[in-house]
Amino acid sequence: MNELSPKEQNIMMGFLKDYIDDLCYKCNLDRIENVFNPKCRKRFLINFRIMAGASIEELPRYCYEQVLNNLQKYILKKTTLYTPIDVLIYLSDFFKLFFPDISQGIIKKIRTKRVNEINTIINKSKIPAIYSKSRKEKPGILKNILKKDKLVKEGSFIYDYNENYFVIWYSNSLFIANLNTEIALCNAYNKKIEDLSIINMIIPLYAEGKEFNITLIQEQNSETKIKVTIQSKDLINLDGELKEKKFNELTEKLSPKFPRAIFNFTETSDLEIIVEVNKNCSYSDINFLFNEVSRLSQIVSINLLEGENE
Repeated sequence: MNELSPKEQNIMMGFLKDYIDDLCYKCNLDRIENVFNPKCRKRFLINFRIMAGASIEELPRYCYEQVLNNLQKYILKKTTLYTPIDVLIYLSDFFKLFFPDISQGIIKKIRTKRVNEINTIINKSKIPAIYSKSRKEKPGILKNILKKDKLVKEGSFIYDYNENYFVIWYSNSLFIANLNTEIALCNAYNKKIEDLSIINMIIPLYAEGKEFNITLIQEQNSETKIKVTIQSKDLINLDGELKEKKFNELTEKLSPKFPRAIFNFTETSDLEIIVEVNKNCSYSDINFLFNEVSRLSQIVSINLLEGENE
């Protein structure tokens, strides 16, 4: 496509659109076939259309409803036709899935630029949603949810938000809504991280699940780095040759995913691991980083993202 002129590219895109429209039309003619054997694998053409800027009215409605039904079953821990990974849906449907009774109120706050009032609406509801920042008032609450503690109400999930994003962590899955584009990424895994500030929102979860200190370092006109600190008392034995072997192994595993990794010991013998990240990193890469680093700690950690093959 890059070798074609702009006019030729438009012609080719027109042919592609006609082909996709015809494929979707035929697929939706037979609803039973559409449910059990759609013509595009895992309905990826819905993602394609949404990424191309299609409105909800322009989507094959029945097919999009199957995407939402499958997501709802996944969230409710029911049997699904396939595991929904990196699925795109619209913001209004995202909030209907998690906050069905108050979704309209939340959407109204977002569209009237009163995002800071969302928490008030959620707190007044009976939805078992825990604000990430409430860990300051309720120490250990996030850890209990991550460990699926029986004292925590079933179906509880953790959320955080700012003026640009609304993030939900629910039972080993990340859901990230962009409040500006009004598109949500469900069960984020292989997708590239569109804004590195999102990492800052999910760090508290990883810090609770892995029980080590994590800091996002963002300096103006400089690389973005993640610093992980494991206290000396929690470290596995890293004497002599074993230390060099472990660090070499970790460097080899991280190098295909991250530009650079540095290992330092502080004056108190705590281990600091500083990893450079960029916009080529995916959510699974970040999860992989913390899972691999946790192998240097004696404390049993929690895997916070379920992969395609997990």
